[in-house]
Amino acid sequence: MQLKQSIQPLIGRRNFIKKLMMTTAGVSAAALVTNTAGQVKRGGDIAKDDLERLSRAYTDLDKRTKIIVRGMFVLLGIDVLLII
Repeated sequence: MQLKQSIQPLIGRRNFIKKLMMTTAGVSAAALVTNTAGQVKRGGDIAKDDLERLSRAYTDLDKRTKIIVRGMFVLLGIDVLLII
């Protein structure tokens, strides 16, 4: 009987530590998801800006240079991108 009474506080502490670890893991996961979502959004914005900049730069090229660039795309095998 005395053994059960001496084990009860230990079991209570173990349960507390287990719950504390689960809570800490949950908070860490939530912080990671929030941080990742912010980075993805910033990365998408940067990619959009780069695409707009490249599109403007391509439209500023003269006709001869555009033909050369298209020829390079065909030779490199990325002519599928020209269809889009």
